[in-house]
Amino acid sequence: MIRKDFISKYVEELAKMLAKLMSLTLENRLEDFEHYFGEMLHSYYKIDATQLAVLTEENEERDQFLLADDLKKKNTLVFCDAAIHYLQQGENEQALLAYQITKRIQSTNHGIFQFPTTEDQLILSKVSQLKEALSRY
Repeated sequence: MIRKDFISKYVEELAKMLAKLMSLTLENRLEDFEHYFGEMLHSYYKIDATQLAVLTEENEERDQFLLADDLKKKNTLVFCDAAIHYLQQGENEQALLAYQITKRIQSTNHGIFQFPTTEDQLILSKVSQLKEALSRY
């Protein structure tokens, strides 16, 4: 029970971090985004930005944060933003890895039916924008 409470609290904190990252993207504060994205990877996934490939593979400990039902949409948006950021920096391999992570998140069934929201529309838009940008490389 204590472990569930701990994980629940960790998920809450990750949700706050993801919201912060999304707001930094909207404000076009890319330097801050890069810093907080790296901090999120280190704090919650125990990796740095050069190890994104790890998140394309199954790992029970990491997946409880990456694939959590209540964080799925926010994680998708943040990793899309990261991929776009990497493309802008000319880091095509990192961008592709971030895109693969978004596809992994999206392909995971969450078992809860939800009506489409504006957030879903934003995700579709960003994923298609990202897919188009990656097809040029």
